[in-house]
Amino acid sequence: MLPVSQKKIKPTGSAYDRILFTASDLFYQQGYRATGINEVIEKAGVAKATFYSHFSTKDDLCLAYLKNRNGKELAEIEDYISTKARPVDRFLAVIESLEPWIIGNGMKGCGFLNMVPEVPDAGSPLRKEGELHYARLRTRVKELAGELIKSKPKRYGHLHAQTLADDYMVVLTGAIALAEISHDIWPIKQGVEAVRRLIH
Repeated sequence: MLPVSQKKIKPTGSAYDRILFTASDLFYQQGYRATGINEVIEKAGVAKATFYSHFSTKDDLCLAYLKNRNGKELAEIEDYISTKARPVDRFLAVIESLEPWIIGNGMKGCGFLNMVPEVPDAGSPLRKEGELHYARLRTRVKELAGELIKSKPKRYGHLHAQTLADDYMVVLTGAIALAEISHDIWPIKQGVEAVRRLIH
């Protein structure tokens, strides 16, 4: 979903790393269904036997991609939050980080949201990983909301951390989806202003 590095320097490490790097780029750029195992094998420069020694199925490979993306995105969000000192700035940091990210990925949007229509089974581990990503982000936003409320009780004491986090997540996710649909940055800018209005 969020600010994950868009550098495309092909790794020269292990076969596992080359496979995962290649698959991650292909899954994100062209989708799950459009990406075949043979294409990954060819572009990663590995033997078929080597591929299958690491990943039994395409689902296994895609799950590794999503888990890797999950960790990186959440870590980069934390890095961005850590550059802010005031609770209000830390609270706004999550949605403010979207603009450079969405521009950097060519308006491709969130890898987790993009996966949903391709994997209709709600019980799929792939869908579950996307659900986990947003659950973790929602929890973090709730923590930031609580931090904000405690920082100035007279100003923010009327707010409820969970409700504020839920509203924030709806705005954030909608802004990402609409930016991808419209291929424009305006939904992100509007999203930032909408979150600002939530605390005033």
